[in-house]
Amino acid sequence: MVVDILVLGATGFTGRLITRYLASHPQRNSFTFAIGVRSKTKGVELLKSLGIENDGTVRLVEVDVTRYETVEAAVRDTKVVINTVGPFWLWGTSVVRACALLGRRYVDLTGEPQFVRKIIELFDHIATKTGAVIVPSCGFDSLPSDLAVFLSNRTLKNAIGPQTQLGLSQTFFDIKSGISGGSLATLATEIEEVPQILLAQSRQDYALSPVHGYPSPAFQKAVRVPFSSPPAYGAFWIMANVNRAIVQRTFGLNELLANYSGALLTSAPVQETAAQIRPLTYGPEFRYAEYMAVGTSRLAASVSSTLLGVWLALLFYVPPIWWFVKLFLPKSGEGPSEHQLKTGYMTVTNFTEAASAPGTWAKTTIHGKGDPGYLLTAGMISECALALALDDASLPPHARLGGVLTPATALGSDIVSRLEASSLLHFESQIVRGQEESRKDR
Repeated sequence: MVVDILVLGATGFTGRLITRYLASHPQRNSFTFAIGVRSKTKGVELLKSLGIENDGTVRLVEVDVTRYETVEAAVRDTKVVINTVGPFWLWGTSVVRACALLGRRYVDLTGEPQFVRKIIELFDHIATKTGAVIVPSCGFDSLPSDLAVFLSNRTLKNAIGPQTQLGLSQTFFDIKSGISGGSLATLATEIEEVPQILLAQSRQDYALSPVHGYPSPAFQKAVRVPFSSPPAYGAFWIMANVNRAIVQRTFGLNELLANYSGALLTSAPVQETAAQIRPLTYGPEFRYAEYMAVGTSRLAASVSSTLLGVWLALLFYVPPIWWFVKLFLPKSGEGPSEHQLKTGYMTVTNFTEAASAPGTWAKTTIHGKGDPGYLLTAGMISECALALALDDASLPPHARLGGVLTPATALGSDIVSRLEASSLLHFESQIVRGQEESRKDR
């Protein structure tokens, strides 16, 4: 019997949160789901801890991602796979392979652009042939970034016209979040396992995009937040390159589809398809950067950027430093307490200027209450999976083509509506001119 959603890694820290979210979802009667575990004993313990051991509707599936035959068997009986088994560079490829070959749908939580680059090279073409929809980075990395630009683009086009092209786009992060053993295992893999040349390649501009666009803004230690009064500043943001890569892939996929829509979507009239694609494109002058919001001190922003840069360099290039730090970090399966999960927060603010109408900007803000890396992430990826399982009719054109996509290209407005309805996130997008904010889009 085919299930709608399979959660791989359900007994891990984030996997448990996802299982809890799905088990109590308002649409629970509209979908079936299973949890994939290496040990059925641990799976039963998880269901007991959530109070759903007698539910009877949550299946247990034994899956070992190191044994491809078990992965293939599990994926064959599934419509959408949620993969939380990281580090993805080490353990994610077999799951994507099975989904791509069998034409299934897939979402994950990776913040590893080198992994996304690998699965694009290996499986993007296959997925377009089988109709598989592969959507990496559906959690805090990098869904908010992708949707913030997506909404700013929509707001500008609604206000100015469908031909509007984007220019500079900047996103600022204000967050309170904990860290889990799984996240640290990913960092350890990047430091210890991934060849440095591959890390460097995956951090280059447009590393994941099929179209090379306008160069990103040069690095600055302190960047003023547009329209801030008194002036506020952004500093180096540790996830900037990760999120930028996904945003730029959205840019590239939309540009590619807009240019070749007639050849790619032969089932629909070319004019109709072009009309669908045109509002999605960002334009050739689009350039993107991200920062951590640090307040009104330019000096604090500069110092923060310098210290974070030095700290990361020490971790990656001075092995004794990393070995010492590891002694004090959470172990796999550990993470923030329930209190910490509930008291975290996220405010993501994007400013995007219209290149074709200088001086006109869109300001998009995404608010979330709860730890963004875990509690909110569990909801984000769950809603992405539910959209792929239940909302076929409202998904964007890319989802009909298949391939290795992004949250914005695979899910578009549908995931925005789902996340808003869930009360996980609240979205606002409006036009800004000078000091005046007006014309709210949401």
